[in-house]
Amino acid sequence: MPDVLQTTFEFPDQNMTMLYSATLASSRHRGKVFMGYDASMEVSNILEVTVDPDSTRYAEKIRQGVLPTEDPFYTYVPGQNSSDSVTSPTELYFAKRGLLYTYVNGKRCDTTHLHIREWLECIRQGKTPSCNIDQAFEEAMTAHMGTRAYLEGRTMYWDKDKEEIVRGEFS
Repeated sequence: MPDVLQTTFEFPDQNMTMLYSATLASSRHRGKVFMGYDASMEVSNILEVTVDPDSTRYAEKIRQGVLPTEDPFYTYVPGQNSSDSVTSPTELYFAKRGLLYTYVNGKRCDTTHLHIREWLECIRQGKTPSCNIDQAFEEAMTAHMGTRAYLEGRTMYWDKDKEEIVRGEFS
């Protein structure tokens, strides 16, 4: 993966162009990190505590696989009724971006359950979810085309009729 990547996605039939820009700095949440001997604590829109892989204090729990060293073992999201070490990925995604609450009809809802609720309602009522398999395929192919364009150094095009990637000239 490159240090810096900028990819332009053009959707002519929708009259839309999207610029994707990524840098190595994107892997950091840009919070304040307090680094200790046994763990580090990152404070941003949320608080996360991650154990250091070389910790002597937690060495036995790390060896037993009780404490992870790649991911935070403790996460606190402001506004939650409780804090625990198991927080849903959806909730963390929104919390890290400062989007802590979602309101539906004036009532605060747990964002974690909105996708699951829609999915279950679609199963019960025989409806299609707002992001169905066709949209998932389109999103995956878009990302894949961006990766191929980078690796091959050429523009990629989508053949709608054949549903396949067409290689363009070298960039």
